[in-house]
Amino acid sequence: MDKNGITIRLESEEEYREVELLVRESFWNVYRPGCSEHYVIHVLRDDPAFVKELDFVMRSGERLIGQNMFMKTVIESDDGNNVDVLTMGPICIANDLKRQGYGKILLDYSLEKAAEMGFGAVLFEGNINFYGKSGFDYARKFGIRYHDMPADADQSFFLCRELVTGYLDGVTGVYQTPKGYYVSNDDVEEFDKAFPPKQKLKLPGQIFD
Repeated sequence: MDKNGITIRLESEEEYREVELLVRESFWNVYRPGCSEHYVIHVLRDDPAFVKELDFVMRSGERLIGQNMFMKTVIESDDGNNVDVLTMGPICIANDLKRQGYGKILLDYSLEKAAEMGFGAVLFEGNINFYGKSGFDYARKFGIRYHDMPADADQSFFLCRELVTGYLDGVTGVYQTPKGYYVSNDDVEEFDKAFPPKQKLKLPGQIFD
């Protein structure tokens, strides 16, 4: 996509470190002191579940301002079958451009391309106030539960969007996060040494120590 000076296209290998730096800046001190997302994306690119055809960068002129990526995963349905779905992220926009509409442009384009490839649904951990504007709803409304959580736990962070209408009709079960998202703190710390030093802060609202 190339419109009004904004380009969205597939990520190239030459952009890997630039993208990792953008992700690091975007997530730093948001969910934990420091962040792990820049290492996660570094690892996921080599994961068999990574969908390279849905690995996008967003540029304004020459400037990198956003990125999004997808991974294949499954719902382990209550009838014993696996239902193929996607998960998404990390997704981010440059800090100084957040809340200006760029994220929705990138998200909607990414979802359109995923639908064109024939994927049936995307499940994701996010804020309904933003992602609801792009068609996501609470996964519980589709009968899908988040793994490793009691059925009565608050799962309002767990969202779903069908890309094919009716794809999840009759499906109930447990969503599985791809194992590639689980990285060790030691590996994150070692990887982060290659980036400019930044101060880690423990802030209100963080969900990890």
